[in-house]
Amino acid sequence: MKKVRDAMFEFCHILEIAISVIIGIAAVILCVRLFWQMINSTVFGSGDEVLTEVLDGAMTLAIGVELIKMLCKHTSETIVEVLMFAIAKQLVVMHTTPLENLLTVATIAGLFAIRKFLFRKEDKISGKGWRRKNKKTVKEEVIVNENV
Repeated sequence: MKKVRDAMFEFCHILEIAISVIIGIAAVILCVRLFWQMINSTVFGSGDEVLTEVLDGAMTLAIGVELIKMLCKHTSETIVEVLMFAIAKQLVVMHTTPLENLLTVATIAGLFAIRKFLFRKEDKISGKGWRRKNKKTVKEEVIVNENV
């Protein structure tokens, strides 16, 4: 049973990497498309609409890159970063009411507070997300990281 579970875990890991590669290829293609769209919009469009379109495309690509990092790294910090980018995109690109803006800013502040106060040193050092390592291993990694 353990062999089947390990094989499924490896398969899921390979599948996540494949999905990350596909998203990465799409991000590169969309980056080139965004560049051409920006050039065409600047020549033929008005200023405010061009800026909004470029910001929307750029923030979407940034969210895609953070999603790739989240799929590859599996840490709680990368999950919070993806959420921050997605919420920041809504704040920057969307035209919302002042109350919605206030709630969005409060949400981002909450995510910063989570990252500052709820993440343990073990999470940041080990890159294992919420999994706990023994203290000896963490101390050894701290020493190695300080020497580098």
